[in-house]
Amino acid sequence: MTILTVLAALFVERVLQQHRPQRRHAWFDGYCSSLMRSPLGSRLMSAPWGVILVLLLPLAVVALLQQVTGSMGGLFAFAYGAFILLLSLGPRDLGEDTDAFITARDQGDHAAADTIADTLCAGETARTEPARSLAVARAIVTLGMKRLIGPIFWFVVFGPVGAAAYRAVHLVSERARDTECPSGMRKQSFELRNLVDWIPARLTAAGYAVAGNFDAVAHAWRTFDFMPSRTDDSEADQLLGETGLAALDTFDEELLEADAHGAVSLDATLIPPIVEDAAALVWRTLAMWVTVIAGGSLVAAFA
Repeated sequence: MTILTVLAALFVERVLQQHRPQRRHAWFDGYCSSLMRSPLGSRLMSAPWGVILVLLLPLAVVALLQQVTGSMGGLFAFAYGAFILLLSLGPRDLGEDTDAFITARDQGDHAAADTIADTLCAGETARTEPARSLAVARAIVTLGMKRLIGPIFWFVVFGPVGAAAYRAVHLVSERARDTECPSGMRKQSFELRNLVDWIPARLTAAGYAVAGNFDAVAHAWRTFDFMPSRTDDSEADQLLGETGLAALDTFDEELLEADAHGAVSLDATLIPPIVEDAAALVWRTLAMWVTVIAGGSLVAAFA
């Protein structure tokens, strides 16, 4: 049942996009804002591990419905699981964002390409090539875990409540980063995000090794050293950025070094296809892990 639910959710995500539910999660912003306005809610959010208390109510509802639909039969459990997993993916579609960037870049629409690149990278990126495409490729190999592999992993482990918890942790972490909130909650949300990302990040990096340049990924992983003061990226972000780019053999290191010093600015037709290859790497890795899930489900079914 698990593999069928995952396949159904991915089919709607990639093929039946017009039937994909909206994933703006405005309800979560409203929920957090209501807590912040409430004296009790504000105290809870400032308490040690208050972020867990904030997430407890919506996740309890998801868990209760999971129990109810499970007791109603396989069809109801399947439909509920696929719906919650669909809501937990994304929230933006990685394929759509990648295609939009490539189209804007290749057509010379620099304003649109810059906007999409900033959205993918969660911040302002370089305005020249190939640095902009490199930043987008790094974002893609990181977002492959956040938008797809992470929620699927926790869904396989804990069902709908696992996928919902993963997305909720990321939502509260993003809110803590972008809005005013108690400093304790910001720290707690980042620590919780690191916790839920730890296993999916390493599974994704292992997938990049199998789907890409194994030796380069192994070397990047062995020499990886998390540097929290270097950027605002989490440990998972940095690990996936290093291993994901290492899996791609499409960029000239001398060209990158020259670009870092502002010595080059390439036309779109001369840019190595690192963005396209990064997206292909994510899809191959996702397909590999879905195959592993299918194999595990078959073994469990006949054990």
